[in-house]
Parts: sequence; structure tokens; C-alpha cells
Amino acid sequence: MPVDVIGEQIWFDTAVYRIPLTRNNLSIRKTYCAFWKKDNSGYYIEDFAGMLKSFF
Repeated sequence: MPVDVIGEQIWFDTAVYRIPLTRNNLSIRKTYCAFWKKDNSGYYIEDFAGMLKSFF
């Protein structure tokens, strides 16, 4: 089962084994997008968008 993980995760269950997903020997990357209504913008929305951008 594919699972999105940012950073290293410590697994306590030894039945779980993680393998990297690749295509043509290249890591598979996923694009994340954030959207909001044009007329619903403001300080908090813009600040939240900035926080998201800094994490990804």
C-alpha cells in the first residue's frame, strides 16, 4: 500500500517493510497543490499558503 511519508518514520511493527517507489530507476515524485476561491483571500489564507509552501 503506497503511503506518503515526509522524513524518516520509525516503525515498531516488524511485519511492515518499506521500499522506495521508482520508475525507470528514478524516484516517483508527487505534485501537491492548494487552491482557494479568489474572493476568499485574506491575511490568514495567504499566511497559511506561505506555511504550506515552506513545508513542501
